[in-house]
Amino acid sequence: MKPRRLFIVMKGFMGETTAGEEVKVSKGSLLSQEDAQGSSPDGTFLAKIVDTEKMVWVPPWATWELSGSQSGLLEAVTNGDERLALLKQERLMRRLSTLRKGDRVKVQITSASGRKVQGIIRYRGPIDKSKHDTSVIFGVELVGSAAGRGFTDGSFKGQKFFSCRENCGVFVPANRIEPDDSPEGSPPAPPRDRTRECARIQLTSGDPLSSPGLEIGDRVFFRMEDSTPTGTVVYCDHLPKKLETGVFVGILLDQPVGSWDGHFKDHVLYRMPSPEFGMLLPISKVFKEQVDRSPEILANRSSPSISEEYEDHLSLSSIRYPPRMEECSPKEIPRGILSDDPQKKEVGTSELEQNEEEKEEEEEEDDDDDSDEQYNHHLLEINSVVEVNNPPIYGVIRWIGKLPDVAETIAGLELEEPLSSGCTDGQYRGIRYFHCQPNKALFIKLRRCRPDSRFGAVQHLENPVLRCNSLDFRVYASARVEEDTPPPPLGDEALEHLSGWKKGIQGHCNSCYLDATLFCMFTFTSVLDSMLLRPADKNDGESYTETRDLLRTEIVNPLRKNGYVCATKIMALRKALEKAGHSSGFTSEEKDPEEFLTLLFRVLKMEPLFQIRSAGQDPHGCIFYQIFVEDHPPQVVPTVQELLEGSLVTGDLKFTEAPSCLILQMPRNGKNFKAFRTIQPSLELDLTDLLEETPRECSICQELAVNECLDCYGDPSFGIQRIKQFCRVCSQQVHKHRARRSHHPRPLHLPKELSPSGSLPEIIPRQTMQLFGVLCIETSHYVAFTRQGPDVHQWLFFDSMADREGGLNGFNIPRVTPCSEVADYLEMSPEELRSLDPKSLPACARRLLCDAYMCFYHSPSLGLYK
Repeated sequence: MKPRRLFIVMKGFMGETTAGEEVKVSKGSLLSQEDAQGSSPDGTFLAKIVDTEKMVWVPPWATWELSGSQSGLLEAVTNGDERLALLKQERLMRRLSTLRKGDRVKVQITSASGRKVQGIIRYRGPIDKSKHDTSVIFGVELVGSAAGRGFTDGSFKGQKFFSCRENCGVFVPANRIEPDDSPEGSPPAPPRDRTRECARIQLTSGDPLSSPGLEIGDRVFFRMEDSTPTGTVVYCDHLPKKLETGVFVGILLDQPVGSWDGHFKDHVLYRMPSPEFGMLLPISKVFKEQVDRSPEILANRSSPSISEEYEDHLSLSSIRYPPRMEECSPKEIPRGILSDDPQKKEVGTSELEQNEEEKEEEEEEDDDDDSDEQYNHHLLEINSVVEVNNPPIYGVIRWIGKLPDVAETIAGLELEEPLSSGCTDGQYRGIRYFHCQPNKALFIKLRRCRPDSRFGAVQHLENPVLRCNSLDFRVYASARVEEDTPPPPLGDEALEHLSGWKKGIQGHCNSCYLDATLFCMFTFTSVLDSMLLRPADKNDGESYTETRDLLRTEIVNPLRKNGYVCATKIMALRKALEKAGHSSGFTSEEKDPEEFLTLLFRVLKMEPLFQIRSAGQDPHGCIFYQIFVEDHPPQVVPTVQELLEGSLVTGDLKFTEAPSCLILQMPRNGKNFKAFRTIQPSLELDLTDLLEETPRECSICQELAVNECLDCYGDPSFGIQRIKQFCRVCSQQVHKHRARRSHHPRPLHLPKELSPSGSLPEIIPRQTMQLFGVLCIETSHYVAFTRQGPDVHQWLFFDSMADREGGLNGFNIPRVTPCSEVADYLEMSPEELRSLDPKSLPACARRLLCDAYMCFYHSPSLGLYK
């Protein structure tokens, strides 16, 4: 079979299909001819339109035949005009056709992002599983300041094409990529009096030392003097309020050689049977048990081979920057390097020479201190690109910390090129701190590191609060809307009105917690509109009116009418709340949604959303309810309904009446520690059995219940864990059983119109609430899911910082996207959900189920009069 020929339409025409109908073929369209015999004497030939797969007769004057290298590049470009524009750039096309894996490029992350960022090609070829797909797609790992702004770890539709960190990879066609023409040689070092700041790689995937393969339940081991104790992972996360220290691993040991009781300060991370069986270590010091990495094997080899150790951690050392440094001779090894040899203090020094060199070093440190004033080495962090020595040696910081025998802070660098001596594969004196290729790990004093001068001076960061003004943000401005605006019509009309780029609320300066909360509260529901409409009275000051009007006319009304709110409006609200609430940090610091809700309700003098009462106590007004759990197996997938019931039963609590809006905070310890790996938000929340003075049916015979028994809640003979209430007869029968004779059933408070001996109404009213929003958090960034229609599949995903234009002083671009697929997982049974690996879920579904922070419920009927 002859290979197909590919043509591009240079001029649009009307063509006739084989069925006799006329179709318009636009310029830039691709045509495929697989049978050269299908042609007429005048040169007209039969070809298939690639985009529509229609067969059409093509005049020869309208097309241009593409070469093999051109066809693969252009086939991946979906827009006809962009195809033609790229084809006309002959020099660029020739260069694109020569790009291969490992080449440095500049890439446009999305079609709307405009500016190109640095990256390295990791894959070139088709990504469709079809064997007929010949289009060329480039898989690029983003580096430098662009790291973390991608959308993949090298996978596409479940297939792995290359490896990189999560959200550090993109797949792009040829029209969104170009060769990086930065010079291969190092430019002259900048003058020493120039202020330089570090170029950083911004991580969004968590701690850079974390191991993606280490999970709760894994078998692990670690070094301790001359032994390698083993155990099971029972905790793997950041420590509470200690995000900067990285991920720690709590281990339940097989032998009593530990010293950790499962606590960290006031937080219980795990209930250890005894401190001797517990150990808490940084993840860099913990090794997963594998066939080829048992404790015995590790003890018998000091330097793992590249084929095993390095390949397992390829993604941790995949960043390389130009230009390539010249081979470094031993005499060029920089000062301050720590030797892996315990007999030596620094590389290249003997014991006799150390004293003299220490004196020389002290003199040189005075000069170093002068240069240190030019930049602050405390700005350097994990994944900063740096240089050391003169002439410079370039690398990336992979670890920062203290070593046992060194007083100063040490940086572990992964060098671009290996050194002949003084370097390891990430180990220092037998202890591994990170992973890289052999002879590329350099341990050096942090103060010896300088920002990589090849990237030039980093843009000076302006004050983000002062910069958030109508002049600087004029391109992103949103209009004030005075008239009261109801939520947009639900369904497809709402989808068209609100989805896309520059939709929702623009994020700025740690505002994501506030942006996502406001989007959930007001976009598609009016249940909380009372805080926008209450007239001021004599007891209200200017702060009340200012805050209410800002929220109503600058945020909620524009969001509902135009689908967009500028960051300057949110900043104005933050300033008003900070001033009125006498609470510092609301204009610049990262806060929690519960802090924002508490302050907003206090400033606007709002009544609590609901009243909750413990048995025999006065009711307590609440804005939101924090769910607490006890003795709930962490491996199960609980629903919000189950968690709420269990929490109220444990605390012996009841709602005094059905609320019109209920905000539930999921069981977790701050932003980092989650009680459950996955939680399924209940689409409908039934509060009937959680209310005081509400008629309830007997759990057994469905007659009017007169007693309830909290002791029966966890009784497995009743099936699932639900609150149990009984009529008088069933209560007596149930508690005759010897296992329940110690239970303490108590009478229910029934409405006055129902006598204790009466029966239920014909239809018992069920008090239910509907899920309308979920607030999620991942690595300190909040996003929101909102329901935008009556259909269960009508869900939207909102991120106030989905993309960014410009550098440090740039602007975030919000985005709202449909995510109907999440409904499939919200409707699944817990058993089905439990059988799924969270890592295999679609991105939106995984974030909704694994990162839920708050769930918002409302009762549309009660909202009309409450």
